[in-house]
Amino acid sequence: MHVLFLHDAFPAQFGRLGLELTRRHGWRCSYLVQQLSSCPTPSREMLESLEIHQLPLSADHRSSEGIPWPQIFGAYLEQCATVAEALRARPGLRPDLVVAHGGRGAPTLFLRDHVDAPLVVYCEYYFATSHRDISYRIDLPPAEPAPFFPRCINAPTLAALVDCDAGYSATRWQRDSFPDRFRPKIEPLFDGIDTELYRPGPPPQTLPIGGKDVAIPSETKVVTFVSRGLESIRGFDLFMEVASRILRERSDVLFVVVGGEEIHYGWDRLHTGSPSFKQWVLGRGDYDLSRFLFTGRILPEHLAEILRRSDLHIYLTAPFVVSWSLFNAMATGLPVLASDVAPVREVVESGVNGLLEPLFDVDRLAATALEVLARPADFEGIRRQARRTIEERYSLDACIPPIKGFLERVASGRGAG
Repeated sequence: MHVLFLHDAFPAQFGRLGLELTRRHGWRCSYLVQQLSSCPTPSREMLESLEIHQLPLSADHRSSEGIPWPQIFGAYLEQCATVAEALRARPGLRPDLVVAHGGRGAPTLFLRDHVDAPLVVYCEYYFATSHRDISYRIDLPPAEPAPFFPRCINAPTLAALVDCDAGYSATRWQRDSFPDRFRPKIEPLFDGIDTELYRPGPPPQTLPIGGKDVAIPSETKVVTFVSRGLESIRGFDLFMEVASRILRERSDVLFVVVGGEEIHYGWDRLHTGSPSFKQWVLGRGDYDLSRFLFTGRILPEHLAEILRRSDLHIYLTAPFVVSWSLFNAMATGLPVLASDVAPVREVVESGVNGLLEPLFDVDRLAATALEVLARPADFEGIRRQARRTIEERYSLDACIPPIKGFLERVASGRGAG
């Protein structure tokens, strides 16, 4: 079968999926994308095995400021026209099925005019008007976010959902973020974690930081925090407060922080007046930065090494799409201390395969972290169950067969299950 994937970036959610469908089942997987991503970075095998057609970046996408959000729907229409023109110019791209990322990454409006194939939309998330995602951090300095921002960013998602034959979301919670009338059209299907890359193993004695191998003494405890962007929606400021409390009790802890300084979601610039939420946070606290290693963005294989050296992984998110880093840490067999919010509870059962504490209770988070660091043997069962959860429910072996079956159903005209 020939599947055409549409997304702003590659590999994003579709690169590994296409690679597995090609490897395991001999499918032809082609892509229309605007850019190659660094989060995650495409592997050499992806670039060699998959058929990637790159579209020119628009001036808005080239800008470091991105598209002003009141203009999102207009930019979406322009992107739809660009994709339609690209398909006209590539007569060999006549797939059996089209899979497009919902929202700004799903330029599907004119597809029916150029491709005679069923359409699947990846329904990543539907933004809320309040009490969730970017509006959840009311503890930060006041800003005046426009109340219609969620409606602007959701409009392309709704257009794609109306037009598609079926949709899928990574988790049930993400599926349930959509309006009730669309949920029967959306199946929860996770895309899969590479459990060969992210696995328990001997901890390395050096870590790849900033292009160098940094030696870590064996007696040092390592705590990890990973986020595509170090921003408020992923609780970077709360993590720094937790870390500061840990350091008051222990001098043998090193915090390894993975992620860029970009703000991808929310109102951080309005809250802080600074383009970097990380720098704003560090400038407001009295942190012993000699106990922190900030890596920036790194390759997946380097992240896997860092996680294998970690003694505890901290994941603090507002109610929003669950990050790959949570699954990667669990696959590595780490004890994960995470925020007790609904999307995380779908994956983590506190005391069984991880530990949950209230997002804003820094004292409880620090106390639980100190307990894990002081008595690691007591948490061996949680480590093993974390790995087992990923193997059984979220690994590539567990996830590719149901996604393949779903895509085959839609391609044959049977739609969502």
